[in-house]
Amino acid sequence: MLKKLAVAVALLPLAVQASNLPDYPFIHVGGEGFLRVMPDMGEIDFDISAFDADTNAAVAVVQARVAEVQALLAEQGGDPGQDTEAEVSFRDMRKEMRKSANPDPNASPEYEIRSAVHIVVRDLTKWTAIMQGLLSKPNIDHMSTGFGKKDRLQTEQELTAVAIKDAQRRAEGMAAGFGKKVGAVTAISSGQLRNLTNAVGLLPVDFYNNRRGTSAKSADKDFLSIQSLQWSQTVDVIFRIK
Repeated sequence: MLKKLAVAVALLPLAVQASNLPDYPFIHVGGEGFLRVMPDMGEIDFDISAFDADTNAAVAVVQARVAEVQALLAEQGGDPGQDTEAEVSFRDMRKEMRKSANPDPNASPEYEIRSAVHIVVRDLTKWTAIMQGLLSKPNIDHMSTGFGKKDRLQTEQELTAVAIKDAQRRAEGMAAGFGKKVGAVTAISSGQLRNLTNAVGLLPVDFYNNRRGTSAKSADKDFLSIQSLQWSQTVDVIFRIK
């Protein structure tokens, strides 16, 4: 009796997996859409930081840099907090503990004053001038940049359409190999279809691992260059077989 029960328990996962399979002949494929496009907007993030034994003096330095950044953006047609060619926002200043060069463990802790800055550049013809102005200023660190598209939703829709066509092409090729034709779509997902891909193992091993993209460390990054965007969209589809 115990042996029969053990066998039944061992077969249970297979029964659960089989129950997730369609009860008709089907083809399960993945499709990918890929676009390389030039951005039409950019974002810049960085910290303004200053240290002085006199905290008030450090605050004054940060405030001076904030005013300089605002003036730089104004020169390029920007206006703080407004939907213009270049928009800048600042977070409240904060105190952060600083590593002290004083080896004395009883020495008083040292703090630096920081303010986080976020800039949105909606006209990339202004990008070089803004970046050159920022890079020439002291007290700026932890800089990072990114680019995007104002019509991102439309681009994502185009990518999805390309991915669906790619899935259709793959399915038709597979069906033709057996003298069959592709029927109606019965399931589609923008990612992996659960159960079918994971439990049954129908997912091509290298398909979703083939992600395209670029990244660079801040130390190696050319902040003056405008980088093209490499966007990809994947779909998982189940077709009936005629």
